[in-house]
Amino acid sequence: MCYGSEFISKALDRWAYENGVTLDFSRPGKPTDNAFVESFNRRFRDECLNTH
Repeated sequence: MCYGSEFISKALDRWAYENGVTLDFSRPGKPTDNAFVESFNRRFRDECLNTH
């Protein structure tokens, strides 16, 4: 079974279309487009993933 980014992207696109979900991506290099999620990811990484 394939799990590359291209396969996952196509599967996600299909799922979103079939379920009426609109995907909205931030622009590359513009973390301020989604500051809340970027802040959460940083805190999660610092507090949970980088503990060991």
